[in-house]
Amino acid sequence: MKKIKPERFKMLKTISMLLKILGWIALFAGLAAAVEVLVAPGMVSKLGLLDIYQSTWLLALVVMMGAVLYAMIFFALSEGVIVFLSIESNTRKLRELLDKK
Repeated sequence: MKKIKPERFKMLKTISMLLKILGWIALFAGLAAAVEVLVAPGMVSKLGLLDIYQSTWLLALVVMMGAVLYAMIFFALSEGVIVFLSIESNTRKLRELLDKK
């Protein structure tokens, strides 16, 4: 019978999942903000952003690019945590195989 090992690094797996969720939230929030800029430019002009970009389309594009950038950063951090967990798991398996010899 195979021994059931306790789950290792639960917190790191949770952090990885939270980073992915933050990535999706950033992406959808950026999309919603870009649509808001296009639908109601009067509300955005109160912030003074339309004075900088001079165009609602350009502002919506900048907002979307920022959202995609932040989403990519969150996804990359999440994948980085997963890579380190995989390296640890593979190293442990290799050590167990070498100890058997």
